[in-house]
Amino acid sequence: MGRDTCYRCFRPAVGCICGLVRQVPNRTHVLIVQHPRERKHPFGTARIAKLGLSSVEVLLAQKEYPDGDLWVPHRDVSNAAVLFPSRDATTLGQGARVSFDTLVVIDGTWSEAKKLLHITPWMRALPCVDLEPPRPGNYRIRKAKNPELEVSTIEAIAYALGHLEPETVGIGGLVEDFDAVIDHQIGLQAGRFVPRVRKR
Repeated sequence: MGRDTCYRCFRPAVGCICGLVRQVPNRTHVLIVQHPRERKHPFGTARIAKLGLSSVEVLLAQKEYPDGDLWVPHRDVSNAAVLFPSRDATTLGQGARVSFDTLVVIDGTWSEAKKLLHITPWMRALPCVDLEPPRPGNYRIRKAKNPELEVSTIEAIAYALGHLEPETVGIGGLVEDFDAVIDHQIGLQAGRFVPRVRKR
C-alpha cells in the first residue's frame, strides 16, 4: 500500500507543504520551462512557485522517446524576457528600467538550463535579464557548486519579482516560505516532524 499523497503539492501527506506557502497576487506572469529531470525531483521548488503565485505556468520539456532528443513546446509569448545570465543580459535592480508582461524562468541545473535555452528558438529570441542575489542560496537539501550565485528557482523568481513589482504585497514572503519548507523537510529527515501551518 502506497503512502498518502497530497495532490495539490504532490508531496507525501506527512510532508505536505501547502500550509507553509502563502499566495502572492503577482501581475508579471511567470512561465517556468522545466527540465524533465527536475519534475521528478522530490525537492524541486517549482511546486512552491505553483502554490505561491497567482499567475504561473509550468511548461515541461519533452522527449518523444526515452532516448530521443529533448525539445520544448512552442509558446507564442510577447513582451517577455528570460531570466538567464547571458553576456548581454540586463541586470535587474541596477537602475535598469525594464518592463515586460512575462518572465520566463528555466527550472533545472545550470547545464540543463543552458541546453534548454540553446535548443529552444522562441526562448533564444527573447531578451535576457539576470540578477544579483541579495543572499547566498538557502537550498540546504541540495548542494550547489557556488551558493553565493546559485539560488533555487523559487528564490530567483522571488528576487526578480521583487525588482519588477516591488509594490506587490507578499513578494518577499515567498523566500520566507521557501525557508520554512526547507526547515520542514530537514525536520522530517531528522525525525523531528513538527507541523507548521501558516495562517492564511
